Amino acid sequence: MKKLLYIISFLFFTVAIAQDDCIPIPNGNFQEWSGTDNPKNWLTTNMGDKYGTPNINFDMRNVFQTPGKFGFGVRIKNASILEMLKNEKPAEYAKLPASIKEQLRKSSFSGSLFTCQGNCEGAVLAENEIFMRENMSFPVEKAPGALCGYYKANLKEGDKLWLWPILFMENKNFAGGVMPGETASVISKSTGDWTPFRIPLRILPNRKVAKAAIQLQMVNSGFPVTPPYGMNAVELAQKYPSTDGSEVFIDELCFCGEADYIAEDDPILDGIDTGGGSIGQNPNDDGTNGDDDHPENLYVAMDGNDANSGSKTNPFATLQKALDVANGKRQQGKNATIIVRDGTYKQAASVQWGTSSLPPLKIKAENEHQAIFVGSEKISGNISWQNFGQDIYKASNAKLHPNMVEAVTDYSNPYQNSVPALLMNGEVLNFTQAVQQTAGSYFVSPQITMVHPKNGAAPSSSNTEVSVFPSAIKISGGGAISINGLRFKGYPISSLPSGTVPFKSGLDVSDNVGVANCLFK
Repeated sequence: MKKLLYIISFLFFTVAIAQDDCIPIPNGNFQEWSGTDNPKNWLTTNMGDKYGTPNINFDMRNVFQTPGKFGFGVRIKNASILEMLKNEKPAEYAKLPASIKEQLRKSSFSGSLFTCQGNCEGAVLAENEIFMRENMSFPVEKAPGALCGYYKANLKEGDKLWLWPILFMENKNFAGGVMPGETASVISKSTGDWTPFRIPLRILPNRKVAKAAIQLQMVNSGFPVTPPYGMNAVELAQKYPSTDGSEVFIDELCFCGEADYIAEDDPILDGIDTGGGSIGQNPNDDGTNGDDDHPENLYVAMDGNDANSGSKTNPFATLQKALDVANGKRQQGKNATIIVRDGTYKQAASVQWGTSSLPPLKIKAENEHQAIFVGSEKISGNISWQNFGQDIYKASNAKLHPNMVEAVTDYSNPYQNSVPALLMNGEVLNFTQAVQQTAGSYFVSPQITMVHPKNGAAPSSSNTEVSVFPSAIKISGGGAISINGLRFKGYPISSLPSGTVPFKSGLDVSDNVGVANCLFK
């Protein structure tokens, strides 16, 4: 009898969805799994069956198969290193200072799911927006009106679930999705019952939807109910990892409803940047229809001069000058694009713009990764090095250069933990507190600097450099801004283990600034 009721219920649901003109999402009902760990057609934040070595025996997965509304569903539950220590290594846990416990608790491995049709993990690691679109998107039969589904949630300390559906054209350009001001894409209410949700989608004028991608991301209370538009929201979500213990259940995802096209004169288009720094067209398109000498383009070049006009034939020498001139154009209601030509730039630019109603600004490399901003200089000549044996060297003065950037430690905000980068013969060494164990590493603090070079090469006989600029570009406010294709080298790096937090060495920008296709090494 129970089986019969299940079949009847399943058929009723299928009919109900069909009446809403359902557009299938690959494994959107989470019936297909790889073993018991990963749902097929999805990329998860699972770190493997067990954390660390097998004898720890602690499960650090974020995504699990679970009983769904019908059949199977997916459960996203956050776990943290603190939880592992508390349960598996209580002695070590008891020794931790309260500030460290709080940092580890807040640095939970936020659970997330992405639709996936290819090499999604490689695309994420490459931080390449176009590559991510190619691997995470799937074909759709027709343009949808909404993303529909069911959820249950047990959210801790104001945590939320952010759902981000996005639509593309065949050429991978942005076609539509969640619009600015939409709040239905953020779930913040806990419930023990399967609860339906519907996230409205809108499509830009004259754009044909061919593909779609979906991201589900756990975030903490700092993430807004109305997230910023486009890739800015992805950047923001990474800055707000949710706390350990929060969990959300999702099932029966489906595109539904009739497409809602935005009229060409709709005011909502004024708040949408469809350029590369957001979620729009090709990041290398500056919006000038191929006219390299467009009057709103400003050029920066190694052989430029800030007394020039900033045109293609008379470029500026500094990005600071270009930003100041670009701001004047935007104040006049004009879009602006700054194009940085090939070369190595040792300079810093900083602006603080309060208004958010300005037209879009794009900052891009003329040739991807060939405009290189360097934040380091050769260390002072009076620094001597003491050899402790085993290729470990200690500097006679912890401050290797008069302008050496200070190390920052802020346990309340892991995104503010940084140390000056150290380079030997052009290669950035790895920061670690155990230099004796790792060749090609260093440790720096206000009291001491120690280096373990590769191949035993002494720092005194190498071209050794240290960070003297905290950032290449610092931008606060200013509306829709994108940075694309630049390379940053020699700026302060995160002092936390690799992969702990996203850290864009060389950039200090607010959440309204989208960053794509940049190289940080």
